[in-house]
Amino acid sequence: MKKVLYIAIVLMMAAGFTACDQESGYPYRTHYLPVQLAGSQKWSIMDVETGEIIARDAYAQAPSAVVADMFYVMNENGTYDFYNVADPKKPVNKQSYGSVTSFSDDGLAVVSLRGEPLTVINTRCEVVKELPRNVAQCSMFNHGRAAYQTDDGLWGYINERGDTVISARYASANAFLHSNYAIVTEPAQANDSTLSFIVINKDGKELFHANTQEYGIIQPFFVSGVLPVVKNDSIVCLDENGKEVPNPNDNHQAVDKAGYKDFSRTSAGLFMVVKDGKMGLVDQNNQVLIPAKWDRLADISADRYIAVTDTVCQLVDRQGNVVGKEKFIHVHGSIEATQAARGFIDTALAAASLLMLLGPDQCCGATPATTLMDMNRLLGDDPNVYNGQNALVVPQGPFRVEYLFNNYIASAPSAEVMPSFNLDARVMAVNVGLNVAHCGLKTEQDVVDKIASALGTRGFVLEGNDIFTSEAGPAISMGYAQGIVTLFYFMNRPFAQPLPRIPRK
Repeated sequence: MKKVLYIAIVLMMAAGFTACDQESGYPYRTHYLPVQLAGSQKWSIMDVETGEIIARDAYAQAPSAVVADMFYVMNENGTYDFYNVADPKKPVNKQSYGSVTSFSDDGLAVVSLRGEPLTVINTRCEVVKELPRNVAQCSMFNHGRAAYQTDDGLWGYINERGDTVISARYASANAFLHSNYAIVTEPAQANDSTLSFIVINKDGKELFHANTQEYGIIQPFFVSGVLPVVKNDSIVCLDENGKEVPNPNDNHQAVDKAGYKDFSRTSAGLFMVVKDGKMGLVDQNNQVLIPAKWDRLADISADRYIAVTDTVCQLVDRQGNVVGKEKFIHVHGSIEATQAARGFIDTALAAASLLMLLGPDQCCGATPATTLMDMNRLLGDDPNVYNGQNALVVPQGPFRVEYLFNNYIASAPSAEVMPSFNLDARVMAVNVGLNVAHCGLKTEQDVVDKIASALGTRGFVLEGNDIFTSEAGPAISMGYAQGIVTLFYFMNRPFAQPLPRIPRK
């Protein structure tokens, strides 16, 4: 039986992409697009409707996605400023923030100043509500709800006014990302290796319970009104009541009949298809809208797409007509800030949360025997996206988890052949990162010290040179630089190396 790797359900939300040829869709419906124009090292803002540039080469750092006409940019001090497209060169906020989330369609964001509680703000950067001081972190808003975590590690939800509507009682809480339903988990019982998950509505009503022995989670949110899960090595869909229902996005019979190699559904219910190594767009009846002639095609709004030839991107409409004259090489290069954290951190809680991800023979679900086949549910459908890469990044709550393989995730024997997945590639290391750059200067060392003192409870002993080993074979080293705490989990001790520890100044 094919093994399906289950990654513990934590707050996971869509992130932006670093290059326009590396993702199949843009994370938000938007009228504006941060782009890096061909030949430029700086970032600009493009009007998606017209293709015109409204702020040319205005930012040294990559802006976030533009939602509710608002976006943020990291400044030279490592803090964040918000801008409105109405005046894209003047910050809206009077004081820079140490931590932010992106704005949502609700016109709200969560921010913090160093040493201050988290605060909900509106598009004028006015305070809507200051959250209690025991709120350690809070997600961005989606469908009028934001998930928050208290100092005791439990999660709940607030509404648009910043009021608690679902008390902090869950071990993890995911966003109401594409629907009015979210997935949460209850605190695990002792010695219970089966994870139970619950689907709730926006009022906190628990609609149904299930567990990972019944279903493997593919993604912790509903899409098109259903939750795709794995059952007996097959993908099935659950509705909000836990009933198995047909997949509303299944168009494979029509696609197969038309001879396309692959397809993916857009936000408007159309289908991006692959034929002879090129991508195009068809409607639900397989009527061609954009001929399959582009190297890559990415959906950014109901009538706009990013079309890629080689490494150059252009904006096109639904009929494939080029919009505007600008060519660009990168789109929305920042990692989307989906969570804001207080200007200080409970280092014991951070260390304990990280320790929960690992054991003597596994880290974030990967063991020395784990192959890409075991993790295929975390992959997209197109091998081109992973061609020549040996790292797979999967955000898990506040952590950035990177799985490193001993071979390329996808490759091709020659330029004339389409790449394919190397499903026998084996995980050789897992890199877990935690950004504490907004916290006190000693935070990194405090987190590392607390993890080191507790690794014995996870089956590891200090061997020397800051490397911890387990009898099962894996080894761990830890370090930090530029405010990022890094834990490297090596599947085989001989590959383990100490990491530098470079404090901030």
